[in-house]
Amino acid sequence: MDFSKILDQLAPIAQHFDVSMLDYLEVIAAHTTVRQLRTGDQFPIVGYEDHQAAYIVEGVFRVYSVDATGKETIIRLPAEGDFTMYIENYKTFNPDINYHWEAITDATILTWGKDDLEFLVQNIPSWYFLTLKILQTITLRLTIERGEMFNDDATTRYIKFSERYPHIIARVPLRQVANYLGIAPQSLSRIRQNLTKSSN
Repeated sequence: MDFSKILDQLAPIAQHFDVSMLDYLEVIAAHTTVRQLRTGDQFPIVGYEDHQAAYIVEGVFRVYSVDATGKETIIRLPAEGDFTMYIENYKTFNPDINYHWEAITDATILTWGKDDLEFLVQNIPSWYFLTLKILQTITLRLTIERGEMFNDDATTRYIKFSERYPHIIARVPLRQVANYLGIAPQSLSRIRQNLTKSSN
């Protein structure tokens, strides 16, 4: 991806979060790295561990935790147009849980290393607030969706997920959708079959 294409990707982000950043697009692009990931690759990428913030240009990821017993729980399924951030401080909340970011599909991401982020914070007034807005957006979405999972039955959870993320559901293995929704894979298969029958 050349410099002009990086600018094309950054412009909608600036327009959505803070139009004042449009004046700094070339500076941001100069401190942005494009990375290609294959299905199964982890983020941060080996050898680039300081690159802990990413914007997904193409592809789907799963953000998941692994507890002391080896149980995996999918927390997010970010895809195109979404941000993902690996925050080492997550470990301070529960040292017995490890967090992982994995590409479910081949993916293209824009990443920023620690030095890049520090430069952008120091030189672009709105960059710090952009980071806060992104974190707030992710946190709010997680809070709403996790709250619904406690209150909704399994069928409603699946329907809401498929309506919100039609661009994701066809590309994520059924067992991972089930894990994210907190539904047994066999139960989710039955739900899908029943919904198909009722729509015919």
